Amino acid sequence: MEIFLEYIDKVGLIGIIVAVTAFLVGMKFPDWDFKMKLQHRSILTHSPLFLFLLLELYQKEKNDTFRFFIGGFALALAVHFIFDFFPKGWSRGALLHLPVVRIPLSPRISKILFVIFIVISAYISLKMINTFEEFIFFGALALWTFLKNTIKEEKFFRPCILFMIIFILLGSTKFDEIEKNIVKGKKQIIHYVKNIKF
Repeated sequence: MEIFLEYIDKVGLIGIIVAVTAFLVGMKFPDWDFKMKLQHRSILTHSPLFLFLLLELYQKEKNDTFRFFIGGFALALAVHFIFDFFPKGWSRGALLHLPVVRIPLSPRISKILFVIFIVISAYISLKMINTFEEFIFFGALALWTFLKNTIKEEKFFRPCILFMIIFILLGSTKFDEIEKNIVKGKKQIIHYVKNIKF
């Protein structure tokens, strides 16, 4: 309990609340295309366009609360797009659509754009993270979401693994602790394997 409270103190309770709230909003945001009377998977909502607007506002008004909001929102978009990247089939409903003309993009272009949007959203989320503790929190929030939505989305491993690869690779460029923990983990695995008696 003491370790948990110490961790909350390092990340900040307000930051956690703001990030979780923004994350929940961000998970729903892409599907607001229905409310906005757009074609489903419109590129207006299924892309980081709104994130760029938030970043522009952040440049004018930098503060920790807004930083956590953008970080949580961007993380949610990355997770949402990853789920969308693994549809049951790349038919009309799974494709990205151009607004106004309501033309669906091809499966190949939709896949390429989704990968680009996932990486951009994850990168922006990591850009808003200042400490390794925050990195752990954001990663745990995403993993919890993959677990929670396993039954609803009927998928877990592929989306979760894709997220972990992207998040860890991008995160390793910012936090030395990631590489240190990977090296430490490899040593422990090697030590464990060497001590297995057949």
